[in-house]
Order: sequence, then structure tokens, then C-alpha cells
Amino acid sequence: MNRLYIFLITMVLLALPSYGQETGTLISGEVKNDSLPIENAHIINKNTQKGSISNAKGQFKITVSDKDTLIISDLQFQNKIIMINQDHLLKKFIEINLLELTNELDEVIVMQYDNMAEELGLPNAGKKPLAKIDRNLNAYSQKSTPIVILQALMFKPGGIDDIYNIVSGNRKRDRKLKQLMEEDKELAMNKIHVKTLREHFGEDFFVNTLELNSELIDRYIQFCLPKGIVPLYEKGRLIEVIDIFLKNKESYLLSLEEE
Repeated sequence: MNRLYIFLITMVLLALPSYGQETGTLISGEVKNDSLPIENAHIINKNTQKGSISNAKGQFKITVSDKDTLIISDLQFQNKIIMINQDHLLKKFIEINLLELTNELDEVIVMQYDNMAEELGLPNAGKKPLAKIDRNLNAYSQKSTPIVILQALMFKPGGIDDIYNIVSGNRKRDRKLKQLMEEDKELAMNKIHVKTLREHFGEDFFVNTLELNSELIDRYIQFCLPKGIVPLYEKGRLIEVIDIFLKNKESYLLSLEEE
């Protein structure tokens, strides 16, 4: 009786559908650098958060679905991002070629200090001298014009000079100049950030994965800068950077239509 009961329970369990199994298509792949296989490359499916590692022949297997994003990384090679399409699912195979990283040593500058105050560690001794525009702005009174006039009438120190700087337009001119200098500095930094991000993620990611025209790539990266991609990139949070690039493409294209 017990054997019959166990047999029946086993048959029922085998007949039940299997829940919780991973959905998708299991595909094979090979990671190479030119014709040489890359061992221990990490292949991560960003959508499922599942991953695989290539063997000594550069081969791996991973479960994917249409439009899943694969992130392939290795310490000695540039990261690569691939969006799965129907062709990959049909062939059940994907070949990945990684490019070598070019590591450049930062320039080392040896400086000989001849500032005795800095050698002795005196306060403010090591601070960089202010530029002329900053010295001017620090010298100007930051108070409103009525307050400056009132202080001059009360013979407060600096009252006459402060009125002259306001009337002559010196204070306004230097404030505007400082603003323009800051804007130029920000533009220069943004150009560096755009170049760095474009080189890191590669033309293939922007053209094939995001389906952007090559001439729009710099403008799109610039569009995403206010979304916080630079701090995330500098902290190595690349998946979050990719998320921002993927999620903002449609709004960027809409903004182009409105121009």
C-alpha cells in the first residue's frame, strides 16, 4: 500500500508543470580578441541579472530573450554591450570580439618647492594664488546698492570705493566676466566627458545598440550629462550609466523633432 501511494504521488509531481524555471532561449557564444579566445570573460544579462564566464576556449552559454542587453567585460579588454535580437535567437550563437585596453601612465611632475612658508606649513601657504578677477570680486562689496549708499553716507570704511565700483559698472562687469569664464570651463569639461564616455562605450554600442546615427552620438551624450552619468561612470556604476542611455533615447529624439 505504501509503495503504491509513493508511486502515485511521484507520478502526480512529474505531471505538474514546472514553475519558477528561467524563461528565454539558451544560446552559445564565443569571446575573442581577433582570433584568440578570451578565458574568464564575464557575460552578464542586464535584464535577468544572470551571468556566465567564458572557458579556456572563450566559449560560454547564457539564457536570453529578445532585446535583452548583454554586458561583456574583462580586465584587459574594453567592455562591450550587445542587445539581443531575433537573429541571435535564431542562430542560438553569438560571437563577441573585444578590443584591448590601452593603458597610459599619467604624467608625473616632480616639483621643487622654494616657498619657505609652505615648507614650514604656515596657514594658507600652499594655497593657489587667486586670479585677478577673483581678487576683484572679493574686494567688491557684495551688499545691495541702497545698503552701499547708506554706508557711504554714514562714512563707513570702503563706502566711497564701493559706490564707485557700482556706478562705474566694475562690479557688474566682473561678475558677468566670472560667469562667462565658469560657463566656458563647464563647456570644456563637458567636451572631455563626452569624449571619454564615447570612447569607453564604443561606436558599436551607440550605433548598433541604441541605433543612433554616428553624427548624433556626441549630442546625445551631452543630452544625458545632466542625468548624472559622469559621477556614476567615475564610480564604476556602468550598468546604471547604460540604463540612462537606454531610457533617454526616445525623449532625445523627440527633442530633435521639436527643434
